[in-house]
Amino acid sequence: MDQMTDMRGGAPHSIQLAIHEHGALRVLLAAARALIGAVVAPVLPDATDRLSDHLRRDIGLPPRGSPLPEAPMMPVRW
Repeated sequence: MDQMTDMRGGAPHSIQLAIHEHGALRVLLAAARALIGAVVAPVLPDATDRLSDHLRRDIGLPPRGSPLPEAPMMPVRW
């Protein structure tokens, strides 16, 4: 049986293929770097803050400074 097929005879998973092509240590380090980068990534400012109230209304946003509308509560049916 080919080393790159799983026990059921299907195609390999992408992680298995990445480990086979690049080695387990490189794949582990790349995954750790991606996880750490996601945690310490800078927060980008909201682009909708610069829009006028007219444009905000056109795309379905409330005017600046107004509270967000509350979602309707559905009754609980047991």
